[in-house]
Amino acid sequence: MKTSQRRAVLGLCLAGAFALIGYAYYLSLTPATHPDHDHGILNLDAGGRLHVETRDGKGRNLVGAPGKVLIVHFFSTKTPDAASELRGLFEMQKSLAADRGVEFVLIAKDPDFATVDAWLSQNQLVSPDPGSITVDPTGDTTTKMNAKRPLETMFFNAEGKLASQARGRLDWDAGAFGHIKTAKAGSTIE
Repeated sequence: MKTSQRRAVLGLCLAGAFALIGYAYYLSLTPATHPDHDHGILNLDAGGRLHVETRDGKGRNLVGAPGKVLIVHFFSTKTPDAASELRGLFEMQKSLAADRGVEFVLIAKDPDFATVDAWLSQNQLVSPDPGSITVDPTGDTTTKMNAKRPLETMFFNAEGKLASQARGRLDWDAGAFGHIKTAKAGSTIE
């Protein structure tokens, strides 16, 4: 092997190593959580990777300023109260369907959409926006967002800052509008 060939191989190896280091760094980034450790992630626009699987197979990284109120709801098909809470949440989604300033992302801590769809059918639940349901099969995003309860909802303002949080079950008929109003006003939990 000639000297120029050795240099080319060494250069390619170094470029590959730096690319791998950069990718590992990108995967390790996680936005900050609140210091009391019971709140969710504070700022979606702080960089990092909060990946969930979408129905279209493309996936979605939740990091970034959403430009509207983002309601992130965590549930699992194994949670006893999840069906009754989703019933109320789906009614809220229907009532806010015309409001382009609010978006829902429902994160199922389940392995795949087949499991979620079978459970929805069994509980006679029909989502007004099936695209809002995502899955987090490994639980990685759920953990990074600091969701600690089987049912939990986080309300982010348009800049991606945590405005409020419902720990546990939420009364979607009465309590949710206050959380949405707080998020629309641009308030933050800090």
